[in-house]
Amino acid sequence: MNEFYNQQMFSVSSADDDPIEALVRRGAKVMLQAALEQEVSEYLERARHQRSDTEVEFRGYRNGHSPERKLTVGSGTIKVKTPRVSDVPAGHEPFKSRIVKPYQRRSVSLQQVFPKLFIEGLATRDFEPALRCLMGAEAALSPSTISRLNAGFKAEYEEWSKSSLSGLPMVYVWVDGIYIKAGIADERACLLVVMGADVTGKKHLLAMEEGFRESKDSWGGVLRRLKARGMNEPALAIGDGGLGFWAAAGEVWRQTKQQRCWVHKMRNVLDKLPHKERGEAAKSLRAIYLSKTREEARSKVIALAKSWRGMYDKAAECLLDDLDRMLTYFDFPAEHHKHLRTSNPVESIFASVRLRTGAMKRLRSARSAVYLIFQIVKRAEKSLQRLSHAEKLRYVSLPNQLSQQTAQAA
Repeated sequence: MNEFYNQQMFSVSSADDDPIEALVRRGAKVMLQAALEQEVSEYLERARHQRSDTEVEFRGYRNGHSPERKLTVGSGTIKVKTPRVSDVPAGHEPFKSRIVKPYQRRSVSLQQVFPKLFIEGLATRDFEPALRCLMGAEAALSPSTISRLNAGFKAEYEEWSKSSLSGLPMVYVWVDGIYIKAGIADERACLLVVMGADVTGKKHLLAMEEGFRESKDSWGGVLRRLKARGMNEPALAIGDGGLGFWAAAGEVWRQTKQQRCWVHKMRNVLDKLPHKERGEAAKSLRAIYLSKTREEARSKVIALAKSWRGMYDKAAECLLDDLDRMLTYFDFPAEHHKHLRTSNPVESIFASVRLRTGAMKRLRSARSAVYLIFQIVKRAEKSLQRLSHAEKLRYVSLPNQLSQQTAQAA
């Protein structure tokens, strides 16, 4: 036995090879080969060179091994020979190894690692050079291999996009259109994203679909599919100034109140001012949305717009535009105002998306981008913070509750 291990385990293939890695791979090969031989013995119910017992049912003969196969595991790439069994009697299942499947080229654990690395931002073109450094020049790796491994992303996304939302009452929702580099060169694909906070304050990704320039029809389709999955009308929807969403929401979520994002509003206003004025203007705009009451905020808006008249008329008009919808958050608990003034929940989670997809330069298609980004967002969703003072959500009436109260009063 000692002589066997000296020959099998302590022979390093190359003077340049790391002796520790070589030893680990050699040990893995010896143990795996032994396990494969034991599988055959258990199947035949007799050891090698042992004659068949007349009391034991005959199941066939050992018939050598299949051609040597390269198998990539966590410690590198090893070569194994899978045993063969011949003359299996009719009516018996032929011998199949439960350890090494037919045509298998890598361990299951390794297959599960690849998609996770992909989600973390390692581009398919980078897998081969990066992982060969760890797993050896003979590792079964290629961009096409990685692409096939990630085919499961599609199934997971489609299952999620059809899941029921009927048991998850949503109080607030945030919406935004996220543009990414995908598909035809020089064009940007638009992802329509809806996130919501339930009655416990926990945030959820509710929808993420391809859209056409945030049009009314595209948003309408997203909202109707959410309704078909059983989602209730939320108390408040927060989004930017895109007319497509608000037009669609007015038709599908007729009782949902609407709040425009202050971050987007500030960007639009500041863009219409000279650079020298933007610093002071930003302070004034922040003072508006941090006001304690709606009346205080409105008076600050009017005063600031008046001060800009004659010099920066476009900025003044932009600030006054849709003012009522900019101040809807005052209808809700003050403890929630910081969550309701902006569409930040969508923006913040997509910051991590852009970090990971940046390594890929350009995604092949918008559809494949949806599948990948879904995986990234679902991973990031687990670390999202709940709404502060979630106990205040019990005082927020949902549209269906308002309808019931109105009917009872009548």
